[in-house]
Amino acid sequence: MSIDWSGLSLPFDVGDLITSGNGLLGLVGSFVLLGLAFVFVPKIIGLIRNSFSAAKGK
Repeated sequence: MSIDWSGLSLPFDVGDLITSGNGLLGLVGSFVLLGLAFVFVPKIIGLIRNSFSAAKGK
């Protein structure tokens, strides 16, 4: 006993799926980059400040 998949048809194809994925990435991508900036910029600023204070202390 198996499932008959021969009558199955989808309302979209692979091209439609890729197009909608790119559209979603275009909408959400800038917000993701902004969130990553809030996470990583303070760490980078701290790294720069530590490098200057280490060079000044020598």
